[in-house]
Amino acid sequence: MKKLFLGCFLMLCCATFSFGQEEAIMDSMEVFFKLDKANLLDESTEAITAAFEKNKERILKVRVAGHTCDLGSDNYNMGLSEKRANAAFEFVKTLGDAYQEKTELFFYGEKEQKYDEREPNRRVHVLFYLEDDDRDTLIKKDCAEAFIEKGTYKPTKTKKSSFELKYFNNSKTLKANNISINDTEGRKLYFNSIVFFKASFEGAELAAKKAVKIKLPLVNEHKDGYTFYEGQDQGGQIVWKNTGKPCQLTDGADCKTYDFDWMNSGFCACAMQRECEEDCNPRAFSEVSRPDLTAANVRYSAEKTICEFEEGTYANLDGVTVIDDNNKEEDLDVCEQFEYGITTDDWFPNRHNMADKKNIIVKSEAAPAGKTTRLYIPKTSVEDLKEPIVLVGDRHAKGYAKYADNVVRPTDCLGSVNCEYLVYDVPSTGVYKVGDWDKDATKPKKEEKWILKVRLLKESVVFVGNKTTGEVYKAKNATRKNKTRPKEYTIYGCENVGDLVVYVQNSTKKNFKLYQEVKLTDLKYKKAANMYVMRRVKFTKCQDFSEAQFTNCK
Repeated sequence: MKKLFLGCFLMLCCATFSFGQEEAIMDSMEVFFKLDKANLLDESTEAITAAFEKNKERILKVRVAGHTCDLGSDNYNMGLSEKRANAAFEFVKTLGDAYQEKTELFFYGEKEQKYDEREPNRRVHVLFYLEDDDRDTLIKKDCAEAFIEKGTYKPTKTKKSSFELKYFNNSKTLKANNISINDTEGRKLYFNSIVFFKASFEGAELAAKKAVKIKLPLVNEHKDGYTFYEGQDQGGQIVWKNTGKPCQLTDGADCKTYDFDWMNSGFCACAMQRECEEDCNPRAFSEVSRPDLTAANVRYSAEKTICEFEEGTYANLDGVTVIDDNNKEEDLDVCEQFEYGITTDDWFPNRHNMADKKNIIVKSEAAPAGKTTRLYIPKTSVEDLKEPIVLVGDRHAKGYAKYADNVVRPTDCLGSVNCEYLVYDVPSTGVYKVGDWDKDATKPKKEEKWILKVRLLKESVVFVGNKTTGEVYKAKNATRKNKTRPKEYTIYGCENVGDLVVYVQNSTKKNFKLYQEVKLTDLKYKKAANMYVMRRVKFTKCQDFSEAQFTNCK
């Protein structure tokens, strides 16, 4: 923080200034002190000298007030603030004898803590009361300015007029003042500056005979497209009318502003119409725009599906790629489920709730940390879906993706990004399904159609896979005459029995395991019993089921 903070001879923020004959314009500055010190720094004496030199022809009275931070006792700080005020006063006296009689001394100790940090509260505040005449007048609030040329409000003199200048830089303040973000046609706008200016005399608003030069301070960085709007009262709420005048940046030493000659009063702004109706962002001055594809934390697919990674998701993004798996090749097929010894319910238990369109896969050598990734999906890529959701998966220790019920819906009302993308904030697992989700859907009922009998072997595990649908389930033991049959298993009906492949595991033997993989229709079929029979002789021995070889499921 700078050791010297000048008021730059600004008018007090949001204040109304009355320039009557008996009243003066107030101007102020501050100088700062080291901890526990009361001696003026060199830059402080230079600043005081410059301020008095600038105003020497107009000074009516000077008020010098000393302050301290909140370290130390009340009595000590009161004394220290008096010393600081006296130090400034003694220096003022060196600038001219006339100032001695015009200067009043005050000291407040630690009573007025103007700043959040301690260091700038070690200060002396110098307030000037300046003589005014009917001449050009400059009103400032921070970087907002209104320059009123003399004669602007004839026959009322400027020195007898009151001026009000405010600027707005956040949505909360707009709402509190009934200022809408809509134009007169009901279209939403983004703003980069809003200012209120009014001139009055004895409570009556004045009409300008000359243009007032208004400086509108920028809230954010400038970009092309902003135009000058005037506020209009519509049922007690301020809405905006576009004048069509472009807002052109003036880049000053300390302030960036939009400058206009304005004949009216009230609210004015630099704003632009939003790109699309889907941009329902309630914030007036800020938005989430389209992601920067060149950013270090961004990776995207050939179809422009974008992942924006939170810091720390990966130690290094080299080698991290985003893939649109449109054919869902990352899903487990029947053979892969047989190899892992799992069913479709094990890795995609809620498939009946989802009409999945594609997968989005983030490939990387290292596993991601437990962070959040922002996922941008182009709307054009999912326009055939009703309400696209992202179903977040996890990587199983064996490497395959498992999808349960972690449903993430798009985040709306972010900004112009919503015009082109659906935006999802998802856990950084790297495996995602995109599609429509019906939480009320139930699992379809399955018809018990056939019996599979495994001859001579009890307590087998029977996997049944459908090569067309990709679904795999475990067949349960059949029940006949109220008895569970340990060698018989129920096979559910399907559109084409020729699509069914059976994979049977048996671990009842002490020194080896047995398995068999076969198309159901290649087994002997007993029509009278509606039963397919699997012979013991066709089984293959192995030490572990990971050795199993599959041909029929492909």
